[in-house]
Amino acid sequence: MAKPAHFTTAIVSFVLAAVAVAQPVLAADPVVFRFATMGDSRQDLVASKFDASYKNLTGGTPLPQDLQWGQATKVINRILKTVQSQKANLFFENGDMIMGYGRAALPSSSPTTVSGYMGSDLGKFYTQYAYWRGLVSPAFDGGTYVVPVPGNHETQCSSGSNGNPSGGCVSGKKAYSENEDAWRANMGDLIADLSTNQRFSVVAGVAATNVSGVSSGAPTASTNNGTITGDQTKLTYSFDIQSPNGGPLLHFAIINTDPSGADGVAPSDWLANDFQQASGRGASKFYVFGHKPAFTYYFAGNSYTPSTLAGLDANATQRNAFWKIIAQYNATYFCGHEHTYNVARFADQTGTYTNQPYQVLVGTGGSPFEMTAVGAGGAATDRYYAWALVEVHQSGAVTMSTYGFNENLGPTQNLLNVNLP
Repeated sequence: MAKPAHFTTAIVSFVLAAVAVAQPVLAADPVVFRFATMGDSRQDLVASKFDASYKNLTGGTPLPQDLQWGQATKVINRILKTVQSQKANLFFENGDMIMGYGRAALPSSSPTTVSGYMGSDLGKFYTQYAYWRGLVSPAFDGGTYVVPVPGNHETQCSSGSNGNPSGGCVSGKKAYSENEDAWRANMGDLIADLSTNQRFSVVAGVAATNVSGVSSGAPTASTNNGTITGDQTKLTYSFDIQSPNGGPLLHFAIINTDPSGADGVAPSDWLANDFQQASGRGASKFYVFGHKPAFTYYFAGNSYTPSTLAGLDANATQRNAFWKIIAQYNATYFCGHEHTYNVARFADQTGTYTNQPYQVLVGTGGSPFEMTAVGAGGAATDRYYAWALVEVHQSGAVTMSTYGFNENLGPTQNLLNVNLP
């Protein structure tokens, strides 16, 4: 298959990134803020769909709780504990933290038994969210605030998923407003707390300011946002962080890349306005967290074709509008969706800006790996559970280190060190 024009650039930039080691940081330039990120911790609810290596770790069959609740508990627990030991103030999980993929609406015929309700899509969504909340709750006690990012498993219903007992999904995958309502019901308090700062500032050690998209200001339909039909409050939102110990004003934007009515589209018009306002306040460092990658990672041996691109590049025109904003502000984009690890730089496809921002793909929180084995010539890290740690220094310098461990849960390794804009 002919590869897209960006493919060669991505491979070259990945190789360069792999050897570009961040400059040593002097004690006179302390770290004033840290955040970490990864995505895709959900497991499947069918044993045959679990990754073979993960089943080997649990005696050849999935752990009963993993199969019931849809979590790779061994992986996410280890990552969270390590992130806490690395003293991250914030931890962003970039979507697909639950299996979801149903339609979180009341069944057409209301269940008359507990098991009937719990077996419905609505019941499954709520119990899976509850289990995930329980998994991440120790992080808050350890000084790391968990910031959720919606993924397609949270917002979309799939007619070909692990069962859709409530019915009502169209053929294929489509985001529904009922699923967005379920997100707000189960994740909304974590996001609303950015405004109240009642828990956020105590856990993270710093207050969030200039919060947008939590009570109003969420994206609506437009040329570059797509034909959004559902309320995006608490699904696409942003905030600033200013460390009390100095350093630059940081701006964080969380985007829903599968909003109802506009599947597979980033809200570029909303992001452009959001970044413009943040820049006017003095923000100089911009970080975006979404689920789907802007540029599909063509790992060795994959079978992606133009009609099955994994990310936002399935609609190149709207993807290019998104990446133009990323390049304009020299932002860094963190994402998941593809269950693999890759760090690469990509040019503004419109040619407007010369910056080549980083896309950091860390869809490696425990979901079945994208490939069943590393392809010929592929990187061993294609089947690594991995995350990124970003450290902001008092001088304004920003360093990113990625860490991971192999499919057999071997020792944690430092995979990459680079300087971010």
